[in-house]
Amino acid sequence: MKRKVTKIGLLGFGTVGKEVFRILNEQQDYFAHKMESDIEVKSICVKDLNKDRGIDKKYFTTDYKAMASDSEIDVIVELIGDCPEALDAIKVALKHKNSVVTANKALIAKHGQELFALAREHNVEILFEASVAGGIPVLRSLREGLAADKIKSLYGIINGTSNYILTKMTQEKADYETALKEAQDKGFAEADPSADVMGHDAAYKLCVLTMLCHGKVISVDDVFCRGIYYIQPIDIEMADKFGFVIKLLGITKTNGNEFEARVHSTMVSKTDPLAHINGAYNAIQYNCHYAGKGMLYGLGAGGAPTASAVVGDIIELTKNIRSKNKINIEPSGFLSDSLVVTKPKDILDLKTRYYIRFSVLDKPNVLASITSVLGKNNISVQHLYQHGEDEDQTIPLIVFTHDAFEKDVRKALRDIDKMDFITQTTKIIRIEE
Repeated sequence: MKRKVTKIGLLGFGTVGKEVFRILNEQQDYFAHKMESDIEVKSICVKDLNKDRGIDKKYFTTDYKAMASDSEIDVIVELIGDCPEALDAIKVALKHKNSVVTANKALIAKHGQELFALAREHNVEILFEASVAGGIPVLRSLREGLAADKIKSLYGIINGTSNYILTKMTQEKADYETALKEAQDKGFAEADPSADVMGHDAAYKLCVLTMLCHGKVISVDDVFCRGIYYIQPIDIEMADKFGFVIKLLGITKTNGNEFEARVHSTMVSKTDPLAHINGAYNAIQYNCHYAGKGMLYGLGAGGAPTASAVVGDIIELTKNIRSKNKINIEPSGFLSDSLVVTKPKDILDLKTRYYIRFSVLDKPNVLASITSVLGKNNISVQHLYQHGEDEDQTIPLIVFTHDAFEKDVRKALRDIDKMDFITQTTKIIRIEE
């Protein structure tokens, strides 16, 4: 019996789009074992029709609105990134009863609630597994595999570029600039790496994760975000000396009616599984009320891993379309009407341990002056380490604190950084154990 055909419209044909096209063509027989339907790319929307892309030009168009509204297309796959055309194309598709697959973390973080409601209104679906952690099925795990549970906390290494840089600094003692250049040379970092190293990419992903974990819709502007750009070899060395590894983490936790959402460089214990996630790999560690602790690990970026997640969503939609299943699972795992637009806990109210690196002139009474201010602000010192002894030269003075409030640490550092022996702004790294 001839199988039915699910027709796809691809919006974008870059690294991921090309891999999606390749997988759909190479794995047709394999997919036939999973469902009674073939998947066929009908149209691909690009900016330039004259560019040679190695496949028949019959596929290509520049009219995304016509493609998104095509009644012969079943699923629109959006792979062009955070731009007005992407949002417009998805809206057009949903209004014309075409389901949507997207890898667009920023779009889901900023417009997810609106798009979910639009999909429900027109009885179609929008899936976005590839928007977080590439080939790791984290969103499906949170939405379906852990549907019976409440997520108490989630820690994510969700930016492969930053993890690659920190791994090079840790394992090869490279400085930040050298590690960043190597990441760029190998294609892990863009020419402008700011979205990765400043933490913005991870912040968008954390917004999506927070929605699936807690049913909370938050603005990326309300996520406390600090990157890895200020990490130096001395910080890596001190972390190692005291039993830690530095990772860029996206963190969300609940505490009663409050929840946290923050992205920053973090010291984690060497005994923590996250400490051993190296290179461009991603990992998401979760702690549930009933299922307890678990971790998902794998390639978080790249053409093939990301395309695998995209095609996984296409297969799910194909099964639903062909079986005429009523749509029961909301894309966020929560009923659209129950999603709460809110803000996370203010970072100033965070209470944790801190690593503090002072850059000081090696002069008398420096240590006494610093510890006095820390003490006046309710900050107790656990470890103190002075690196180097060059009189009248700048040296690092390292402090590990007991638990302290962020607001107290910031107040103390404002006062200390005004002192004449401080040679540059003091740096901190938060510690999670």
